Amino acid sequence: MSGLPSPVEVFTAEVPMARPFAHAAHSRRTSRSVLVRCTLAGATGWGEGAPRTYVTGESLESAVRALLHARLPELEGVFSGSFESGVRGLAALDLPAALGTPGHPVPAAAAALETALLDAWCRAHRRGAADALALVGGEVLHAQPRVPVSALVVDATRTPSELLGALPAEARSRLTHVKVKGLPDLRATRELALSTRELTDRARTTVSVDANGAWPPAQALEAAALLADTVDWLEEPTRPRDWATLHRIQREAGCPVMLDESAVVPADLDEAIRHAAATYVNVRVSKCGGPLASLRMLRHARTLGLRAQLGVQVAEVGPLWAAGRLLAAHVEGLVAVESGRQDEWFPPDLTIPPYTIDRTHHHAAPLPGPGFGLVPSARLLRDHARPVTEAPRLTTRTPA
Repeated sequence: MSGLPSPVEVFTAEVPMARPFAHAAHSRRTSRSVLVRCTLAGATGWGEGAPRTYVTGESLESAVRALLHARLPELEGVFSGSFESGVRGLAALDLPAALGTPGHPVPAAAAALETALLDAWCRAHRRGAADALALVGGEVLHAQPRVPVSALVVDATRTPSELLGALPAEARSRLTHVKVKGLPDLRATRELALSTRELTDRARTTVSVDANGAWPPAQALEAAALLADTVDWLEEPTRPRDWATLHRIQREAGCPVMLDESAVVPADLDEAIRHAAATYVNVRVSKCGGPLASLRMLRHARTLGLRAQLGVQVAEVGPLWAAGRLLAAHVEGLVAVESGRQDEWFPPDLTIPPYTIDRTHHHAAPLPGPGFGLVPSARLLRDHARPVTEAPRLTTRTPA
């Protein structure tokens, strides 16, 4: 099988959410994703990116522009040999940098392209994407895939009592991690964390607070002191890559830090270790540039002694959640796995197959393939997606 992908087709997808999602930095009522469709060796693959300016600096418009203006000589010859050589060749590329400009990678755009290419290549060879992970994942993969227990996220639209209290006792007892979105009011945030502790089994369930980088340094240090005896870690407690403050949070408050917006490329992890500024990292497929790029981050984190959480972007509408589930089933040693709440936000017929999750056991099983095992539905493409052939004008608007 040979040949470069046919011209990449780019779509924007915006789907209203049945209820909002909010945290200290932003709130969201509509999904905003970029979808990519491409063909390799006669097979069609789909990918998705969720650009967020507050995460990677990308807007939906800038991600679309990056994809439409892409000139990628790096892809020449990648898909001209065996299944194995194509996967390894794609995994070796730095698509976020190749699609971006010097010093400004575009991982969400890259995630859409990488996922589409990998999906198409696997389908062309009638292989599941799990076979591709096995070729490049190395020591971070389980010997046998398993379905992990997914984490629950308490965002600013509901209290722990409203979310956790509504769960049946069996479902609450099976929780292994709860993430609480931090508020500007630190004492109110502590009350949310304490309430979460009261509603869960401390011996079984870890608890974290995620500030999404919204707390200024002094406030982040105060928050760490307030929360150190209540949470297992603080996620992105201050502005991204403020290594000195993150170091102080760990050293002075004794509160472990999980990087999120601070950790987009492997070099970010090197800086964190150099400053003793982190214990954990949150790896997300869109934020890190795709499933293979996410494996690169996970391998590098393992090398540096950082433990990892596999996270999601809020309001993933299709290929992203399929790719995330596959990684979650195969990556070993994750401290927590997020699975999103698409079953609450969106109608079930946006994808084939539809989003499903066992909310009693908190299991989100991966799809069997071929490829990532998912395609956007006719409804998603007809009612919520728009093909883009001309690069949009960039604006200064910051989407939530």
